Amino acid sequence: PEDYRPAFGITDWLVEDLVGNGASVLGEMLSISPLSHDGEILVVPAHGSDPGEYINKLGRVWMPKVHADGTREGWSARLSRLIGALEHSQRPDVILLDSRAGIDEVASSCVTDLGAGLVLLFAIDGEQTWTGYRILFEHWRQYAVAPLIRERLKVVGAMLPDDERRIDYFDGLLERSHELFIEALYDEIPAGEIGDESWTFDVDDITGQHYPLPIGWNRGFFALQSLHQRMGSLDQRQVDHVFAEFIQYISAFVQQKTRTDA
Repeated sequence: PEDYRPAFGITDWLVEDLVGNGASVLGEMLSISPLSHDGEILVVPAHGSDPGEYINKLGRVWMPKVHADGTREGWSARLSRLIGALEHSQRPDVILLDSRAGIDEVASSCVTDLGAGLVLLFAIDGEQTWTGYRILFEHWRQYAVAPLIRERLKVVGAMLPDDERRIDYFDGLLERSHELFIEALYDEIPAGEIGDESWTFDVDDITGQHYPLPIGWNRGFFALQSLHQRMGSLDQRQVDHVFAEFIQYISAFVQQKTRTDA
């Protein structure tokens, strides 16, 4: 809600950091979401309560910071430094970063430069989705970072039809996803070899990065404007119907990560 929005946001910090004033806004970038339950949900928005010259700021956030010794720090490194500072001050259990829609330098950097433990690739079965991800995967292959990234990926089947089309739609999504991963990220197994040491998955292997976590289209959740007021009264069965497999996957990942870090 607007009355919860903090004074500043990530855009403000990236601009102020260029002139050495990042610390001055760091303490006024966080807000506690009214959706918090059994713990706090801290939100850092893209911009604060007074966006100001937001469009002009967006043109500057990508600029590198030139330090006193002449070294240049790129925007993704600066964003990583901001996340580190927030993590140090707040000690969160989990950090969720919502990259802007589309396949671009922002999405790519969020994966390659920020050390994300899990990268969720939301997908609908359309040419724009697969063309975009193909370009991204080929970019990683070109710069030889694909083997370092691919195990952190997981496709999410977004807005699956809630009618009789669901099964056929999901099967098509699964097939296209598997074809892309075979083409760009999975290891190629030569004919006649078993490939036990290769990193690849059959199309129906639910543990594969290509196998979509299903999220069904739901009229109630689709009405985002009224969702906030309804969160307190949502039926758990409705949540499970739409998000169960997605939530279970994320929970299992967090628990495994917690055990590993410990």
